[in-house]
Amino acid sequence: MKIDVLNNDKYRLWDQFCLESESAWFWHTTNWLDYCVEYGKARYNTRNLSFYLSDDVGIVAICPLLAENREGLVEFAATGGGNYIAAPAFRNDLKEERLERIQKAVFSEIDRLAQEHKVKRALFRLVALLNNANYNWLLKQGYWDVSINSQVIDLSLEKNVLWNSVRKGHKYDINRGRKHYKINFFDKYNADKNIFDQYRLLHHKAAGRITRPVETFEMMYRWILAEEGMLCAVSWEDKYIGFSYISLYNKSAYYSSASDDPDFTNAVPISHIIQWSVIEWLKERGYRYYEIGSQQFGPLIYDKPSQKDINISLFKRGFGGKTVPLFRGEKFYDQQYKRSVFDKRVAGLCEFDGYE
Repeated sequence: MKIDVLNNDKYRLWDQFCLESESAWFWHTTNWLDYCVEYGKARYNTRNLSFYLSDDVGIVAICPLLAENREGLVEFAATGGGNYIAAPAFRNDLKEERLERIQKAVFSEIDRLAQEHKVKRALFRLVALLNNANYNWLLKQGYWDVSINSQVIDLSLEKNVLWNSVRKGHKYDINRGRKHYKINFFDKYNADKNIFDQYRLLHHKAAGRITRPVETFEMMYRWILAEEGMLCAVSWEDKYIGFSYISLYNKSAYYSSASDDPDFTNAVPISHIIQWSVIEWLKERGYRYYEIGSQQFGPLIYDKPSQKDINISLFKRGFGGKTVPLFRGEKFYDQQYKRSVFDKRVAGLCEFDGYE
């Protein structure tokens, strides 16, 4: 078994493996890794330390690995602020015993790199969208379980079944949205840079600031041209008032980003018609799954959602689908830092006094 560092010369080989592996998704690809580096290089000095294992046949495993430095705290994490990296992906033909040996070798290399780069914590997640993990196997590699849940819609169901799964109140708002708004989709066949720039500018306006480098938006536009993204736009009286960006990969989709014009006020909400229109668009094009987003129901020792977060989860469940585990794991390499994190979590949970 040989370990090699991912470099530009190996991008094509790496991405081909992603297309073929049943445990890989867009978050494993070099496009996403480059995005994460661009996102965090100025503020977090983000570095790509990804590597892969190969035998005499070819690649057997890939490990996306990003190191972020937040005020002297180095972590294996993604997109700034300590988000979770997609867990290593493996070749499909590996038998269980060999798979476990290779997993152990991958995480041994992660541990070695953690020591070399003075990393204090590693954060990984499995891909709920792939629907291929029955348990959180990160725990077998010494990781703490910090899982939550997500909502995944099976688009192989008949359209009337999907519609019948939508909450009654959502149906009412979808039907109202059909009468008030116009929906357009922009994919690789009709991508429009001017309209995409409107999405970017509206994203800045909604946030009240530029939240990330402009180049990351340019990357997202290139993903559309590569059929790895789609932009859904809603307009009213010939003016775009909202957008949703959907990540696409291997006939599965993920609700990645949204921006609404904060100056637009109307009794008819736009989010309902956008989401149902996206579901219709994906189904018509043969997509298999659509992950609409995380599900948070209340406080956990490692996850304390706001009431707004809980309301957003409720909104997403209104489009049907199935609530599935979003397996995540964390591993500490610094006991003092581990103690400070756990002390903060316990204190926060003890201070929690319910939602208003």
